[in-house]
Amino acid sequence: MMLLADTAAVVAYAPTYDVVLSDNGPDFYATTTVGIWPFHYEFKMQGTLGTYTTSWYQGSGWSSIFIPFLGTFSLDVATAHLTNTEGFDMFKTYSAPGFTESFFYPYPRDDEGGPSSKLVIGWHYVNVQEE
Repeated sequence: MMLLADTAAVVAYAPTYDVVLSDNGPDFYATTTVGIWPFHYEFKMQGTLGTYTTSWYQGSGWSSIFIPFLGTFSLDVATAHLTNTEGFDMFKTYSAPGFTESFFYPYPRDDEGGPSSKLVIGWHYVNVQEE
């Protein structure tokens, strides 16, 4: 009986928690849900590249999340990283969990003979006990 009481008192802990989504272009879309019921948090990214024109992406996440047994986490930074095989490299940081970015893409789309592209969007959280 004492062993069960001692085991029940052990609580897991994590100082940080990351959520990362990625997809290959020219049209980007990915989602994931983290947590367990009733603490579900959906994260989503989407976007599209145009040929030598304005392109866009967006990410939607949460300002704070609770992961059972690990703790409550607050958003530290969100990032977006768009690259292609010709050397295009765009990296942006955001302080909000949801964001939209428009930009000029100086290449043809992947499906129109352009270089292969990839978008990675992530959210980095810090355990509120660390703040």
